[in-house]
Amino acid sequence: MVALAAPASAASPRATPADARADARTRAEYAWLVQTWGRQTIAGQQDLTWDDSVDMAQRVFADTGKYPALMGFDFMNTWQEGDGADQVDEAIAWARRGGLVTFCWHWRDPAAPAGTQGNFYAREPDASKNTAFTIPMRDGRLDAASAAGRQIDAGIDRVAKELAKLQAAGVTVLWRPLHEASGSSGDGWFWWGRKRTDGVSNADAYVQLYRHMFDRLVREHGLHNLIWVWNGQDAGWYPGDDVVDIVGYDVYDERDRKTYRSQIDTYRRMAAVGPATKPVAMTENSYIPDPDNMRRDGARWLWFLTWNDGRAPAGTSDKDNFWTGDYYNNAAHKTKVYRHPDVITLDKLPAFLKAPQ
Repeated sequence: MVALAAPASAASPRATPADARADARTRAEYAWLVQTWGRQTIAGQQDLTWDDSVDMAQRVFADTGKYPALMGFDFMNTWQEGDGADQVDEAIAWARRGGLVTFCWHWRDPAAPAGTQGNFYAREPDASKNTAFTIPMRDGRLDAASAAGRQIDAGIDRVAKELAKLQAAGVTVLWRPLHEASGSSGDGWFWWGRKRTDGVSNADAYVQLYRHMFDRLVREHGLHNLIWVWNGQDAGWYPGDDVVDIVGYDVYDERDRKTYRSQIDTYRRMAAVGPATKPVAMTENSYIPDPDNMRRDGARWLWFLTWNDGRAPAGTSDKDNFWTGDYYNNAAHKTKVYRHPDVITLDKLPAFLKAPQ
């Protein structure tokens, strides 16, 4: 038996979400998450947004005999025909099975002409994958009245309609917008974190956009089913305690090499973000930290969310397959994680989290 270590941040966060008008289900879920943090870790898996024929939850079950408690979805392709268009329906179905739901948003170029598929990258080596869109700023504030500002609002309004469907179905969303903003060096690889040439800090522009999105979704659209998850990756990009419920970090540690370490240094750095204590989640990952290592080091991540399989079929080992095969997580490790007493799988979630039928 490994001795139980105290969480790296021992202070208790508030059990009420940033949205003062959050609905009863969302308040109950957030309170449960706060109580869970530091005691157990929620098993999560990202869905394969661009291939609806692949069932990532089923792939996890096939390898471990357990389903993840948390499934991750993406609004990237929600407004087009074909794969990815049914993410909201899939999320509702998952919530009705009793599972937890998180959404990110690979936000395609807000200026892309109607009927076209815009890009979201800012600095891919292949320039054809990039967009030139930049957060519009004027006098230190988001310029919502500009053409680009109106395009941003149109995008937010569009995602609000999808989030409203989830709210109507009684689904609370762990909402993770504008992720990985700072990239790996402060020069973001998505347009919402791109390096600027107008003298405005890209971190400041990002914070303005994040706070604007919070106001528009919560106050203008009346969406009160959101738990706000921030993973800008850098404390200098933190938008404020009043608009964040959970802090997270996307961990793709190429040095791990199947040692499955706890990532305690990253955990501590994230636990120290902002004046108030917030639960800390591993919002994306390749290697899954060993629960014994997390317990030993006190890196009690609220959840992990293994990224999806970019290459089919199941069982194929490839650097783009984050679950299937054994490029990152071998079979013995997967089974250990999903059957560990410190890890919460679908069958261990409390019944009150289940969305109404």
